[in-house]
Amino acid sequence: MANHALSPEDAIAFSTTTDADEKIFARMIRTGMIRHAGRNRYYLDLETYHAQINRRQRLNAVITIILAVTVALLATMFYV
Repeated sequence: MANHALSPEDAIAFSTTTDADEKIFARMIRTGMIRHAGRNRYYLDLETYHAQINRRQRLNAVITIILAVTVALLATMFYV
């Protein structure tokens, strides 16, 4: 986003420098957050990026609620 590569017209050449970056980049391409614009140029699909972030936040909220309810149930079960 720092380079404002948010559309095919603004796409930039990109290459990763580490294996960790390569894995993250590949995952972002797989999920559609980063789109290929041809000639080794890529751009960030902002709509898909925000959808993925929102999905992750909803999932984290559900997991947090489940854990909180589980802890509360266990605390009441073992309350002396």
